[in-house]
Amino acid sequence: MILNIVLYSLIGVLVLVIVICLAIANYAGSNLVTVFEKYEKYNADFFDTMTLAKNISYGEFMGKVQVGTVQGFLSDYYYRGTIHLSPRIASASNISAFSVCAHELGHAMQYRDEPQKMKKFGKKVMLSNTISKFTLPLFVIGIICIFFNIIVAISVLSLSVIMFLIGLMTKLSTIKIEKEASENGIKLLQKYANFDENQVKYARKVLNAAKLTYIASFLKSMLKWTMLVNKYDFY
Repeated sequence: MILNIVLYSLIGVLVLVIVICLAIANYAGSNLVTVFEKYEKYNADFFDTMTLAKNISYGEFMGKVQVGTVQGFLSDYYYRGTIHLSPRIASASNISAFSVCAHELGHAMQYRDEPQKMKKFGKKVMLSNTISKFTLPLFVIGIICIFFNIIVAISVLSLSVIMFLIGLMTKLSTIKIEKEASENGIKLLQKYANFDENQVKYARKVLNAAKLTYIASFLKSMLKWTMLVNKYDFY
């Protein structure tokens, strides 16, 4: 009787955790769009995002950070000395666009100030992306092996779990890296776009909404085994 109560309680807690995680994960993407569109209406009192990015490039990076464009919505990113801005960001002059741009330039600052740390992080992401492709297949193989060889099954299942945990740890590291980039971005906005206290507050709301999508990505990775989540890419 007691064992049944404990078992059902654990199942109930697990279901509750899954529901909460799914709710956060599904909310994050739509919330980012809502917040972005809200503060997109606030002018930033500057020329446009491309001009701001170029000014920061010359002021902070001696012109070494290039500015390019990329198609899509909130598809902006920094990679190997170039920030790529989506059309809705590049030609705009508002709080949301500047916040996204500054965030990507915040990544450039990370690579400038802590190259070894970022190089190590990049390798970790590559490793995680590679092994994540084999996690589920190995788990299925491990389950099948239970009917043939329990030792092999345990070994394969253990390897699958280890890969899964490595992926989760990488996701946690990503959240920290993105948070640092956003903090760098806020400093850049204060220095180069002359953001006042209210503008900084609004920019933080945009960046916090973006950070929630990375937390959601972690939760989705954690719940990947449930088959109840879909992958999405935001920010």
